[in-house]
Order: sequence, then structure tokens, then C-alpha cells
Amino acid sequence: MKPKYLFLFSLLAFASCVPQRKFEDLQKNYNDELQKNTDCIKSNLNLQQMVDTDNKTIKDQQAKQDALVRDTTLLGTSMRKLNSLYSDINDAYQKLLEKQKEIESGNKLKTAEISGQLDEARRKLNEKEVELTNKEDSLNKLNSQLLNTRHDLEAREKRVQELSNVLNKKDSTVKALKNTISDALLGFQDKGLTVSVKDGKVYVSVQDKLLFQSGKYAVNSDGKQALIQLSQALIKMPDVSIMVEGHTDNVPYKGNGILVDNLDLSAKRATEVARILTIDGKIDPVKVIAAGRGDAEPVVSNETPEGRAQNRRTEIILTPNLGELFKVLNQN
Repeated sequence: MKPKYLFLFSLLAFASCVPQRKFEDLQKNYNDELQKNTDCIKSNLNLQQMVDTDNKTIKDQQAKQDALVRDTTLLGTSMRKLNSLYSDINDAYQKLLEKQKEIESGNKLKTAEISGQLDEARRKLNEKEVELTNKEDSLNKLNSQLLNTRHDLEAREKRVQELSNVLNKKDSTVKALKNTISDALLGFQDKGLTVSVKDGKVYVSVQDKLLFQSGKYAVNSDGKQALIQLSQALIKMPDVSIMVEGHTDNVPYKGNGILVDNLDLSAKRATEVARILTIDGKIDPVKVIAAGRGDAEPVVSNETPEGRAQNRRTEIILTPNLGELFKVLNQN
């Protein structure tokens, strides 16, 4: 069953206790947060793909630039040889001219031979001039391509660096948030409370033994103290949104009253935790969403008592504001 239907189902179970307007607000907030979560995961994947693609393009552009440098070097060497050859031919041509002047009044046959040699020398000279001009044009084109390649390479490197900076800043923000929360809850981490990072979010996972009695949804005193300490840290972070998710094992709920099954129990527990965060902890209710997952998302197998104990938990999921990340993605 999809998360949004789980949430709607849990809220319908409490319709007799929760005003219609609050039900609608909770439903809308949950849908919005779920969309943000999906967008965030997609954006992280898209960003990583963009960085990988740009790194590959940079590698290809660098190889192309190296090839152009080699071609430019070879062409420069060829041009120097042509210039030397052109100079030699020109010197020979000048000597022939001088020789022609010396024998113009003499042997006509010799003059014709010299004239033929001069014509051949002119022809070769013209050919070398054309070849040299073509080489110069090719060199200019290669230099232009090399310049364009360097500019493109620099632009892509700048873009990759910008994306990397945003990713590093996001990771630093999440790491700082985790450290702050861990410090605030240090006294409870040996009582069934853990703080971890997953998918760019901070997860505060609290086993039910710290918060609730078996089959109950009223938060006990130790659990309330932990939630208030968490609130004191979060209230200083206005850009962090909060999702409270209740989870159970797969043992069927056998209680009486308004609760029907594990899904009802998990939703009610999440609601009670959210109520303490917003009412006792003074956190803005707009930032908090509560949802029940029932036994739909176990972290380990329910085959053993130890596994079922780990699955009976409440997760408080903290999501930093990723507006800057989305802005960079849109620009690129």
C-alpha cells in the first residue's frame, strides 16, 4: 500500500477524535512533504548523474585538446620546413636571374634552357606558396578549435566545481544537523535511540520501549523528556522540516477502544509524538507531519523477538532546506 494511502487510512481511523479541518491539513502537509522527499531523491540522483556526465565530457575534451596540441606542434614543424625550403628555392631563383642576365646576349639555346629552369622554379615556388598558405590556414583553424575547446573545458570545469560545492555544502549541512541532534540526545542513545543519515536526511529512530508501554500510545516521562530536548535543538533550526513516522512489528494489535490494528496504533503514536514536539516543544506545527506505517516497513526480519523489538519504533525524519540545491539545478 502506498504511503499516502496509509496516512489517509490512519487519519480516517481518528476522524471521530480529530476535527475535519485538522484532518485535511494533516493530509495536505503529508502529501506536500512526500512530494518534497521524492523531488529531493530525484534531484540528488540527477545531480550525481550531471556531475558524472560532465566529468566524462571534461575527460573527452581534455583528450581532444591534447590531440589538437599534438596536431598544432606537427603543423608548426612542417611550416618551419616549408619556410626553409621556400627560402632555398627563392635563393636559387635569384641566382638563375643573375645568370640569365649574364648570358642574355650570348647563346640563345642556353638562354632558353635557363628560361625553362626559371619557369620551373617559378612553378615550384608558386606551389610552395600555395602549400604554405594552406598550412597557415590549417594552423589557424586548429588554433581556433584549441581555443574553443579550452573555453568549453574551463566552463564545464567551473560548472562541475559549482555543483560539487553545492553538494559539499548540503552534505556539511546534514552532517552538522546530525551532530547537533546527537549532542542534544546524547543521554538517551543507550536507551534505544539512534541518530543516522540516509538519503540526505537525518533519522532519529526511537524504540518503543523509550516512548510507550506495550500496546499503548501515551508517551511516558523518559520519552517526553527526550522529545523536549530534541525540540530545543530543532527550534533553533527554522529551515528543517520534520516527519514523524510510527512503525510496529507484525504481531496483530489486540487492544480495545478506538484503535483497530497496528496501522491505527502506529498513526496514533506518531500523532502523540508530533503533539509533544509542537505543543510542549514549541515547534511550529507547519513544519511537522505525522504518519503511521504499521508493519509495512520493517528494518529487520520479524522472525525473532530481537528483530520485532527493532521494528517497533518511531522515526523522526529531519530534512534540511535544499532550496539552494534546487536553484543550482534549475540554472544548469
